[in-house]
Amino acid sequence: MSAPPSTTHSNLTPREEMAVSGAALSQAPWKLAGGAGVVVAGADLLLHLATFSFRLEWATALSMGIVAFFAVAGAGALVRSRHTRAIRYARSRPWRFAVMPGAAAAIIIFVLTMLHGSSIPGSVFTALWHGAIAYGITGAVGVVTRPRREGA
Repeated sequence: MSAPPSTTHSNLTPREEMAVSGAALSQAPWKLAGGAGVVVAGADLLLHLATFSFRLEWATALSMGIVAFFAVAGAGALVRSRHTRAIRYARSRPWRFAVMPGAAAAIIIFVLTMLHGSSIPGSVFTALWHGAIAYGITGAVGVVTRPRREGA
């Protein structure tokens, strides 16, 4: 599904909003997001190695890298200079758009923590608060920033 015919109407179903958010997120700066995720995961891993008696906390570091990846991808899609209908819709409703990166981060982190051996309630809790961080960063960036101009 492409963007809605008009960005002035907010009578989209939740399914249509997710489709539009997905279309907007597809235009994210993925290389930058990947780099941010790797840097954050690496820094978190080094921090855990240095402060927790050289324990390898790879799942925690990877979770924070996933949060950084989706937060940078979502925020980057909102501030890029492209002006598609999906991006305009996402910019006009940054908190609704932010649900997509937050949910994506939460789902991946839930699976990661389950594979790491956590219980279901623990995995749900971990996934929810990590997803909330990605949601909050993406939404806040969408509220306070304006997109770059063409050629800038």
